[in-house]
Amino acid sequence: MEKELLVMPLNSVTPYERNPRKNDAAVEDVAESIRQCEYLAPILVDEGGVILAGHTRYKALQSLGRTEAEILVCKGLTDEQKRKYRLLDNKVAEASGWDFTLLDAELDGLDFEGYDFGFDIEELDLEGMFAESSGEPKEEKLHEITCPCCGETFSVNSAFEPA
Repeated sequence: MEKELLVMPLNSVTPYERNPRKNDAAVEDVAESIRQCEYLAPILVDEGGVILAGHTRYKALQSLGRTEAEILVCKGLTDEQKRKYRLLDNKVAEASGWDFTLLDAELDGLDFEGYDFGFDIEELDLEGMFAESSGEPKEEKLHEITCPCCGETFSVNSAFEPA
């Protein structure tokens, strides 16, 4: 597979017409992230300019009035690899959880400029994070997921997933 990072007009990028991910509710949060922290992760497209990953970033950039962005063009994937990657890229995020102790420390002193990302550690249901019988954190479960397209392996921690 060949990859090339280019600055391209957003109107030359095409959303995948069969994208099953419902991402409209996240567009405002992604736009705010871009506004506060800059645009850091490029949209991935195939050689035809069809989005492989980054539909929400694409919509967020449009909502911010951007007309161009860094785009990573991935050439040489089979149609099956493209379809798999689109699904796996989104599914990996669902398998992840939060370490609320580290999250609390990471939030300390951060100013989101009045924007509510929903990270209010004091309002979290801490009881839901602990096993009912022991009061101890649930056993950490690690999942290894390997992307069939690029071969990259992801370790996913789901220690606080619902029972």
